[in-house]
Amino acid sequence: MRKGTWFIVLVGMLMMGPLAHAQVQTPSLSSSQQESVQTPSETLALPEVSPNVPAENASAPLIVVFYEEGCPQCETMEGLLDELLLGHEDVPVSRYEINAPGSTQLEWKLAAHYGIVATQVPVIFVGDQAIIGAGRAQEFNLRTAVDDCVQLGCPSPLEYVEGGQAALRDLLIVGAFVGLFIALLIFQGL
Repeated sequence: MRKGTWFIVLVGMLMMGPLAHAQVQTPSLSSSQQESVQTPSETLALPEVSPNVPAENASAPLIVVFYEEGCPQCETMEGLLDELLLGHEDVPVSRYEINAPGSTQLEWKLAAHYGIVATQVPVIFVGDQAIIGAGRAQEFNLRTAVDDCVQLGCPSPLEYVEGGQAALRDLLIVGAFVGLFIALLIFQGL
């Protein structure tokens, strides 16, 4: 390769590190800036997403539901969820209307941890399970996840959101340094 091409590759790799680092630097909401989301059943405060703040009710099973007003599939799954939780009123459920401020960002963070692409609603997170959409398979998965969570206990899905950015940021920084190291090795060979 020509020297000009190597120079462009090196500059690109050097710029990749700061750009990747800048993408994960998002300020979390302080307690005075917390937003509220109006749901049909209650008003919930969106959780703070910072590595040092533990999730509320972390020891209790927590079900996180993302829905959209007027969505028939959301209503179907909500009805099933309400049916499954009869007699288990102690199981906290957080409901987020997907168009409310902050809801989409929270859903993206959870989806990234669970390794899913949430392209439709409802999206229901129960412990280690993520259920997307509505249908027979989703109803079966929701029944199984809620039963397991009620009987055996499960972690709060919101626990996975906290601190996940720090690991990603560290991984991107290490990747930038590895790229720089490889580029320097290549230039030494020229």
